[in-house]
Amino acid sequence: MKGLLIKEFYLLEGQIKSWLLVMGLMFFYACFVGGNSFLYMLIILIGVMSTLTVFSLDRACGWDSFVTSLPLTRKEIVASRYLFALLLDIVISVLSLVLVVLHYVIRVEEPLADSLQSLFLMLIITLFMQIILLPSVYKWGVDKARFVYMACFLLLSAVIFFIAQTGRSSSLALIAVGLSLEQIMHMAQAAALLFILLGGFLSFTLSVKIYEKKEF
Repeated sequence: MKGLLIKEFYLLEGQIKSWLLVMGLMFFYACFVGGNSFLYMLIILIGVMSTLTVFSLDRACGWDSFVTSLPLTRKEIVASRYLFALLLDIVISVLSLVLVVLHYVIRVEEPLADSLQSLFLMLIITLFMQIILLPSVYKWGVDKARFVYMACFLLLSAVIFFIAQTGRSSSLALIAVGLSLEQIMHMAQAAALLFILLGGFLSFTLSVKIYEKKEF
């Protein structure tokens, strides 16, 4: 498993400098122009695109034919890809957090607590997109999975817009029955984490079943 994870990061070695450059440019943009929404979006941008990239590179070099000949179960192979995606998202989130805190120190535009909430939301969205995207790649390949990614992005945008429109009245209703705004936020975060855990388990199970049926 450790060797598989190292191999994943080696695949992205050539892109690390590019991603760091992008993060640096977004940081300076946020500092000099204003607004740090781009710093939140880095989690989705780098997390999802890197996941697709490693699949593309694997296909280009015939990795699946090689790795399935090793003394590894296909469940272990799929698990390494899921673990890699999770670790990558965590690393990007930590780097984004550092940039958000620095931006807050340099140019205070919104409470730091609100920025942290936004970062958490972006991480949840990224994980959600990946638990849908990974089985799609195993089933249809990277090219067709990109359409799934675009569909997920549009769907999530619509859902966020709907929540933004109706969330105020819903929050007022919950506050009316004795719940504070802070309690509402904690409940929403707990529900999101539970959804990601259950969705991740179902996604992983589905990906394993798909991969076990494939022939290379």
